Amino acid sequence: MNETKIKILEAAEAELAEFGFAGASIRNITQRAGVNVASINYHFGSKVELIKELFKYRIMPLNDLRLNLLREEESLSESGIVPVPRLVEIMVRPVVGKLMSKEGRRFVQAMARCMSEPMDFMTDLDEEIFQEVFSSFLAALQKAMPDLSPQQAVAKLNFIVCSMVGFMMHFPRIDRFVRQEMSKDEFDALLDQYIDFISQGIQGAPVTVAE
Repeated sequence: MNETKIKILEAAEAELAEFGFAGASIRNITQRAGVNVASINYHFGSKVELIKELFKYRIMPLNDLRLNLLREEESLSESGIVPVPRLVEIMVRPVVGKLMSKEGRRFVQAMARCMSEPMDFMTDLDEEIFQEVFSSFLAALQKAMPDLSPQQAVAKLNFIVCSMVGFMMHFPRIDRFVRQEMSKDEFDALLDQYIDFISQGIQGAPVTVAE
């Protein structure tokens, strides 16, 4: 990706994090990026396509990393089964580790803004970005926990995703309440605890709803 496109994407990210999709202005994005409107139209075509490209730019490399790690782990096992704790770690650590870093938090803010606004294009974008990852990890979870019904497996995978999104969005707010800045080592230790917490929960007995 060329330098101009990256500058525009980073400017759009800053604008989106501050104002949300409805409030984001192409004019402001051009000023932040130091380019003209024609440049945005040339590279992206519209504000919707620009925001879609931003999400792909930030998330697709993390998805590729997770899928590669998953395939590597599966190849190391004769059965092709990845234990649940390792499965959770592969799914969670690359994303949380990257997006909770100083350079990643702005995208989390932008993502939170988009999730709070009803936008039809986000539904199709979610499917485009996450379908392969979700399907691959769902299959791996079903191998690791073969007694789960398909519905239970989907529910448990959703628990992981929802927990991860909530952790990334709300942890910085909690961190401000306690007025304590974490070092990288402290955050890494916390992330270890968080992954263990999810793993233990996922391996718990599924809830049965009485009819």
